[in-house]
Amino acid sequence: MNLILFDTAAEAACLAPGDPRARHIREVLRMKIGSELFVGVVNGLRGKATIVADGPEGMLLETIWETKIETSRPFWILVGLPRPQTARDLLREAAAFGVTALHFFPAEKGEPSYADSTLWKSPEWQQRLREGAAQAFATTVPAVVRHDSLEHALSALATAPNNAARIALDVYEASAPLSQIAPQDGPVVLALGAERGWSATERKLLRAANFHLAHLGPRVLRTETALIAGLSVLLAQRGEF
Repeated sequence: MNLILFDTAAEAACLAPGDPRARHIREVLRMKIGSELFVGVVNGLRGKATIVADGPEGMLLETIWETKIETSRPFWILVGLPRPQTARDLLREAAAFGVTALHFFPAEKGEPSYADSTLWKSPEWQQRLREGAAQAFATTVPAVVRHDSLEHALSALATAPNNAARIALDVYEASAPLSQIAPQDGPVVLALGAERGWSATERKLLRAANFHLAHLGPRVLRTETALIAGLSVLLAQRGEF
């Protein structure tokens, strides 16, 4: 972790002796009283903390907080619900890139059982988001929404800005690479199909919702790889890479 995340600033003042974050600070970071580390509040401020005490009562931190809250990047991700391990990677990497939100839907070529994974029935999916943000030295954590169909997901994405570019990655029917379609600024909704790609019905729905199809080259990429590559192209277009 490059940043220790908390839910509130008050929580960051004292970690219980058995708190996993306290163990990480002691055992992985090898810090002790007087050591300094970076902390942050989820979707809030970041700061530099000093360990002032560490004993049976817990680990006490004194923090000097920054004054500016970081903002998410204006990217909304629409993705067919993948297998649990892939979903874990998507959650972590999307948070590391700082996207605004992830919208999952059951894709026609996906497996219905993926929705019943323990990943979604426990706090683990939230932990994956935090891992990505902490790795990126950031506090912003994407919103995650699960839909029961692509149609409902597209309706929900009406909350994205009206001027958002809508792009669906598709290696089979796209006529241009993402680098030629991606805007140099402004919000973007980026759609990724299930691990076996889009169905004909899904392509029809996407086109009706004003999505343009774009590819990342002739090779078929894993979903998590396509996410990273797609976001990298968007950021390169904006001069960030």
